[in-house]
Amino acid sequence: MDKEAGPTGHCKKCGKIVDSDQLYCSQCIIELAEENITEPAEETQKAPRPAKSRKKVITQCIILLVCVAIIAFQMPKLFAAFKEDQPIRRGTYETNEQTDQCINNLWHISRLLQDGKLPGNDIVCPASGKPYVIAKVGEDTVVRCPNPGLHGFSEISTSMLSPCPEVKQ
Repeated sequence: MDKEAGPTGHCKKCGKIVDSDQLYCSQCIIELAEENITEPAEETQKAPRPAKSRKKVITQCIILLVCVAIIAFQMPKLFAAFKEDQPIRRGTYETNEQTDQCINNLWHISRLLQDGKLPGNDIVCPASGKPYVIAKVGEDTVVRCPNPGLHGFSEISTSMLSPCPEVKQ
């Protein structure tokens, strides 16, 4: 510093010449200021989560897993809701309520045949009250209405190989 600028003194820290109204030189002032600056604690930024937070995350994960399991369990019912029902009949024949019920019974019997089961005598034709006639035809099992003439047809039947009930004039 310039000695002619006025009265001088010495820096209390390093001893350099400073103006008389200053206690420290500019370099020492900077060093003292840096010593008093506190850095944000890195420990608080990297500290592990508190136990409450972990419990909350674990609880949320368990709830999520339970929800996924419920959805997975209900998927078959969801798909079944969008599946179309089997038609009662194919074709343009005019039928009455008893014939429709007979065809509906044959749909039920067709399902049993597909599952490898034979219908019992408890399923009967609504017109005649007799059980359906079961016949083996080669590799196929055919189930016929016991009296299709009461419905106005020559044959009403279903089989394992042809599961859709058929009505013949």
